[in-house]
Amino acid sequence: MDLSNKVAVVTGSGQGLGLAYAKDLVRHGAAVVINDVNQATADAAVAQITAAGGRAVAVVAPVGSTETAQKLVAGAFDAFGRLDVMVTNAGILRDKVLWKMTDDDFDAVINVHLRGTFTCVREAVLKFREQGDGGRIICIGSPAGQRGNFGQTNYSGAKSGIVGMVRTWAMELHRAGITANAVCPVAATAMTETVPFLAPYIEGMKNGEPLPDIIRREV
Repeated sequence: MDLSNKVAVVTGSGQGLGLAYAKDLVRHGAAVVINDVNQATADAAVAQITAAGGRAVAVVAPVGSTETAQKLVAGAFDAFGRLDVMVTNAGILRDKVLWKMTDDDFDAVINVHLRGTFTCVREAVLKFREQGDGGRIICIGSPAGQRGNFGQTNYSGAKSGIVGMVRTWAMELHRAGITANAVCPVAATAMTETVPFLAPYIEGMKNGEPLPDIIRREV
């Protein structure tokens, strides 16, 4: 796969899966915009990529608002002159069972995952249509959105909603040569450290122990 002269934004890419996606895009020749809410984390990710000969810049902002979406797209154009790929990966967790979940717990997760996906994709599509040569939308879902997960009403709802939006976007954007796809990865990352049943496995991974196959399949 040759992504030379292509430019991608990857939200939530300072570490974890987002950084892995960004590095793989760079490995195939793309330039990337790294996004995180922490300046040091974003800078470290950019440093890793540039030290290996890749091209990357950081935009530090919380995903959710239209303003952040505009900053991300502008960051791609300011640094690299175009945008070809939008990967919406940013996420947070606020896990609680239904009867203990507050409005704020619900709204925070929906804002980052669902609204953040919507605003970032909308902004990217506006630029794709201006450029007139297609584009790629890749939205990160989760098995929790497909099967549910205890204590994750907000997260499961958001991830289900992302898949629904992507199906609609695939129809709407087809004539413009823009593809829209959802990916539902399985991984133990910094974000999932707050999930109680994963805690011992994540701690084991920190000590060099492999993640058991059953957890790989079921998270």
